[in-house]
Amino acid sequence: MGSWDGMTHYEVSMEYPEALAESSRYDWYFRSPDGESLDAFVTRISSWLKDARTPAVVISHGVTGRIIRGLYLGLSRSEMLELPTPQDGLYALDSGSVRFIAEADVVS
Repeated sequence: MGSWDGMTHYEVSMEYPEALAESSRYDWYFRSPDGESLDAFVTRISSWLKDARTPAVVISHGVTGRIIRGLYLGLSRSEMLELPTPQDGLYALDSGSVRFIAEADVVS
């Protein structure tokens, strides 16, 4: 996210309003003038996924988790960015499917 790292959408919109023109609520992360583009990010994550050994436990930020799941499922870039990022569980990627495991299921 370049110089926007750690900033909320609201903070970016206040400090760099022109940079968010024509962005959506999902792709604004990749609009930072000194940050990584969505295409570059997807290419980097795709390369990592190709080389990843399984089984594996992967911890990531929300947008990275969206891209990982989207690539795994073969989604379009816009579909990837719109995937949910709940804070109360984790995702299991196995045999071509993605399953959400809620915190309550893990703790019980």
